[in-house]
Amino acid sequence: MPLNSLHILNFRNIESAELVLHPRVNLFYGENGAGKTSILEAISLLGRGRSFRSHKLKPLIQQGCAGVTVFGRLVGEDGSTRKLGVERNTRSADSFRLDGQSVASAAELAKILPLQVIYSETFELLVGGPLERRQFLDWLVFHVKHEFLPAWRQARQALKQRNTLLRSGRINADLLAPWDIELARNAETLHLLREEVFNLFNQELALLLQDLPALTSVNISYFGGWEEGVSLAEILRQNFARDGQLGHTSAGPHRADLKLRLGKMPAAEVLSRGQQKLFVCALRICAGRVFKQLTGNDCVYLIDDLPSELDEEHRLRLAKWLIELDSQVFITGVARKDLESVWNQLAVPRKVFHVEQGSVTATPINND
Repeated sequence: MPLNSLHILNFRNIESAELVLHPRVNLFYGENGAGKTSILEAISLLGRGRSFRSHKLKPLIQQGCAGVTVFGRLVGEDGSTRKLGVERNTRSADSFRLDGQSVASAAELAKILPLQVIYSETFELLVGGPLERRQFLDWLVFHVKHEFLPAWRQARQALKQRNTLLRSGRINADLLAPWDIELARNAETLHLLREEVFNLFNQELALLLQDLPALTSVNISYFGGWEEGVSLAEILRQNFARDGQLGHTSAGPHRADLKLRLGKMPAAEVLSRGQQKLFVCALRICAGRVFKQLTGNDCVYLIDDLPSELDEEHRLRLAKWLIELDSQVFITGVARKDLESVWNQLAVPRKVFHVEQGSVTATPINND
């Protein structure tokens, strides 16, 4: 269900903006610092409760204001509507609203407005640490497996309590036992859910990349966070002394990762920069494809500064993937010509907005 309209108040340099959006392609151009990325961040706030660039709230709020507000209206092909609203400020509790009713957390909004983001830090999926890859996989598992969120929350709480005891320096196995049981039980659930979704994802990725030989050679494997073939409960018992010395739990679902290799080498060390960028985009597109297959719904793509991240050939490839996926996309860029070129080649209907000093204006399509 795509966003039909967006209302932004006091978000960074945008004092107020009311946008009527295209159900598929929305392009935003303007100089650096004009507020283009702020629009994508506002959509992120609406769907995640936070910006994709930072967990901090204060930088998002326009100077001199107490808080920030974003409202959105989604319209389905059958005419059905959903309304989302987020109000966050530094003086009181955050407010998340769905169809006019308060909801407990941003997780409820994420179910209605699932987002995939491609921006400069997205490429950490290849060159960064396990956290980025684990969060990437968990996004998909969260959206397609209802059992995931409660198991993830319970595992996180057990891990927190276990680590607190380990850091105390005065612990024994009996004190850890209840948390070991809770962690191991939920970890097994998380592992099975992650593994099932990963296998589907890996199959779909092979299909997506089948005409790109340099990228089909990349092997992706899933690591659950502890030694395969041994229960986590047994691993926790074996690591009792070691974890006590470390002051934290060294094995578990919080150590899960995706291993990306080309032959025996990490893929990031073999692929060119252009290949790395396209491969990471393929991972994001593939997540949307699996999401659609399993739920029947589309996710929304936020793509920041696309021309600087991909050359013309790879921008065209990404655009074709997005068109096939039939998702709503929001894309920013500095130069209008560079931003529109691939969509002109593909004759794709769209809306174009000019962003200048926090002001957002819809402009006619340039077909040159």
